[in-house]
Amino acid sequence: MPVIRVQELGEGQHPSEVFVGVTTAHGEKESLIVDRRSIDNGTLDIGFPVGGEGKLLLVELPRETMSGKWRVWVNRTDVLDRVPA
Repeated sequence: MPVIRVQELGEGQHPSEVFVGVTTAHGEKESLIVDRRSIDNGTLDIGFPVGGEGKLLLVELPRETMSGKWRVWVNRTDVLDRVPA
């Protein structure tokens, strides 16, 4: 399953949540709140990329971002394959 690199930005609204940021292909930070258990070693599970163009991938996030987006363009290098444990 693909994962994307995220940066922890702070606490969520509930103790089980965390506020994270995803860096877009344009260098902007899209932030969203996710369950703390969904973060593993600085990565977040995502679905398979919806599209691609050169070095960019269009990915769908597990939750809506604070700006209302579900899909964002990211650098291909920020999407990794998670090896099942």
